[in-house]
Amino acid sequence: MDVDRFWALLAESATGARGRDAREAFLREHLLRADRADLLDFVAHLSATREPANTYRLWHAADFFYEGYCSGDSFHYFQMWLVGLGRDAYDAAVADPDSLAAHPAVQRLAALPQPWADDDYPEWETLEYVAVNVGNERPDVDGDVRDVLTEERGIHLRFDPHPVDVEWRQPDMARAYPRMTALCGPLPHS
Repeated sequence: MDVDRFWALLAESATGARGRDAREAFLREHLLRADRADLLDFVAHLSATREPANTYRLWHAADFFYEGYCSGDSFHYFQMWLVGLGRDAYDAAVADPDSLAAHPAVQRLAALPQPWADDDYPEWETLEYVAVNVGNERPDVDGDVRDVLTEERGIHLRFDPHPVDVEWRQPDMARAYPRMTALCGPLPHS
């Protein structure tokens, strides 16, 4: 599975405005039938999406969804949610995190009354576990598929965000994210 097929598969999982559970079921069924190499490719591509999105610029944009403070775990799951929005939205957000304000999913969140229901938060923790669970069901995968990927391909997966860009200690959020500020309002600590 090449990277284009990976993104196409994620897009197919969203066809018909499916919720997360239905999308995961779609991905599960596809990965159960896929070649073993394609399952490993899926895990590798999903992991690879984390690196470009692993920036403080994007992490601070996620603060808008968490009352001014997005934890490390929440940012990790936010990155998976961002992947779930699709390649174009993902690429745009990585290039300019303030572009999130133009996405319909973000606009919908901004319009919801708070506190949000758990399912409304921009997190998709369980996306990572789809391939893990499929690997556990397959006789051709011995152990956690992530460990198999590391052992067979030498790919070490990141499980916690540790951005390497320059951290903004206290950015002027309204100035750094004018569209997100206009959509979501100023953050408590701004």
